[in-house]
Amino acid sequence: MGKISKDCITGVKPPGKPSTLSESEPDSVSIESAVEETEPKDQVKTESRGQDSALGDSHAPSTQANGSCRPSSECRDSPKKKGIKGKLKDAFFNFRGGQKIANLTEKDGAVTDKKPLTVEQIREHLESDQFFDATQQLIALERALYNNLGGKSEEELSREQSTVESLYELLKSKVFSIIRNSIILAPSNPKLLRHAVYAIEEQEVEDERYKSEKPPDKVVSYRPRKWKEVWMDTVKQSVTDRMKDIQRTSSAETLSTTAFCFLHMGRTMKEDMITVVECIKQHYHAQFNVCSTYAECYHSYFSSQLQLIAEFELGDKDLYLLLTWVQNFYPNDIRKNSILMKELDEAKLGSLLPPKMIEQLEVKYMYNEANWLAKSLEMEVKRWTEEREPEKLDGRFHSELAIDVIQVTNTLKCDVLLDPGYTEKEITIMQVLGFETNYQKALEEFKEKNKQHSYFQATIIANINNCTYFMFFPQPIFRKFTQSKWLSCSETMNEIIQATSNHLSEFKTLHDPFYQGIMEKIHGHLVREYIVRLIKKKVSLKTPELQQNLANLISTHASHLQSFCKEKGSKATWLDSALPKLAEIIRLQDSNGIKIEVATLANTYPDMSKKHVAAILYIKGNLPNSEVRSILSILDVSTKSTTSCESLFSAIKIS
Repeated sequence: MGKISKDCITGVKPPGKPSTLSESEPDSVSIESAVEETEPKDQVKTESRGQDSALGDSHAPSTQANGSCRPSSECRDSPKKKGIKGKLKDAFFNFRGGQKIANLTEKDGAVTDKKPLTVEQIREHLESDQFFDATQQLIALERALYNNLGGKSEEELSREQSTVESLYELLKSKVFSIIRNSIILAPSNPKLLRHAVYAIEEQEVEDERYKSEKPPDKVVSYRPRKWKEVWMDTVKQSVTDRMKDIQRTSSAETLSTTAFCFLHMGRTMKEDMITVVECIKQHYHAQFNVCSTYAECYHSYFSSQLQLIAEFELGDKDLYLLLTWVQNFYPNDIRKNSILMKELDEAKLGSLLPPKMIEQLEVKYMYNEANWLAKSLEMEVKRWTEEREPEKLDGRFHSELAIDVIQVTNTLKCDVLLDPGYTEKEITIMQVLGFETNYQKALEEFKEKNKQHSYFQATIIANINNCTYFMFFPQPIFRKFTQSKWLSCSETMNEIIQATSNHLSEFKTLHDPFYQGIMEKIHGHLVREYIVRLIKKKVSLKTPELQQNLANLISTHASHLQSFCKEKGSKATWLDSALPKLAEIIRLQDSNGIKIEVATLANTYPDMSKKHVAAILYIKGNLPNSEVRSILSILDVSTKSTTSCESLFSAIKIS
């Protein structure tokens, strides 16, 4: 991330209705080792004891607590789905301590007896992270206890309840330890994560069964267990811990504390969310909204930290960092990541900071930049009056002021400012900062008072070179083209020519090639701005007569511009055909004739794209879409310029 490269979580959706696991579920035909992969550092123990179930790409059948196995076809595709009561038949005997439990399981289509697990065996399975049969038979123990409350002494009941709850505490501890470490476990040990998810899903099923079947006189304090809510809280805490753990992020650069904090949170969110999408999502049923849940947690934490930082009195660098992350890195590098874009769009995360706060920060940053540019201009004017020659760059006089202004402008446009109004209204950044007026006023004052200055001419040349970057004039006047009717645009063109002429009078004392070079830059700027206004006018003329009138007007303007620029010393004859060719495209009604003009224009200006041509053809409101596509196909043929190596259209941006 080049130059840029605390602790509450809010905004997570409330839990929805627990999953009834109507989709396919994990296979639990046999119990084998829960983990065959190596154990990651600092993670939950994955050594195997006993047997584990085979785990495929999709959720296989789930053996319910009473031992009945639900085939995958019945889980997902069967039109004759049984109700939850039918799936969860009670088939258990009373138990005491280590008493065995009857369990039925399907095998090759036949129902056979399977040796039940004792309490100690269940505990051993849980200790070794084998959750499939252990979860089912623990539910069976719980249900057997629930169904046989009567006839037991308080001591017996208490002892059995204590046994079941101790097993549940162990299961819960194991399962949510795995969930808490999902980001690290999922890529290296997917089976273990799937086992833990299975245990949570089974608890959700049992919660639903309990709520639908419990008699009014049998209220059990430990049901519903609401493990899905625990899961959501665990995900939140896991995200918080990872976003806080700044030591996990390393950087080769020497960054400020704030910069490094932003880098850590941004990198953690991006990399972790990729893991969620690629390695975690597949293990959950859709009802869990896994990607959205994780995304909301990361976004909420990131946002809360930025809001805390924004409330402090920030220096210029930290303010720049904050706005750059909010306006540039987060929306472009994270939200638009090819792997994450779809999931993050569905999560509807919004901006990292509230719009009102962003606006306040933008105003503050622009105010700071205006003050900085004012100081730069003050130092520049002081250098003008000193008896020394301006600096040179590549043999040409130049001023560091131009570099300062360009840096500020690009930073604001690309990194900091989000408000699209600046572009739509075409208010230049320098106008917003008030720099343009101050600069022109200072230059005019220097010209009037320092004609006898030893380096007067060199200073003027250096400032001319600045103007080729700034292009202050006559841009504001060009905006009148999009604000006026075409019939009044001739008056606007006269204003543009007059304003340009007034500025050029300041440089009459310059010798060639400086003056000529500046004049050619101005010539190109005038033609380019005319094309921009022609496109941005967004006028669609439906009749040939109206198109003819506009074409005539453009031809007249083109003639005036060409004559004026030539008279003022421009040798940029390669610009002469641009506007007349555009006028001819608008005038012609024959599709073949239009194709010839487009091909000729593309040969002269190879930087012209289909978007540019389409924007011109939009003016021809009576041109069918099929003909538009046919005309645009002309640009598919490779063309090479034979008349110019200059660029005209590439600087014209089409949205």
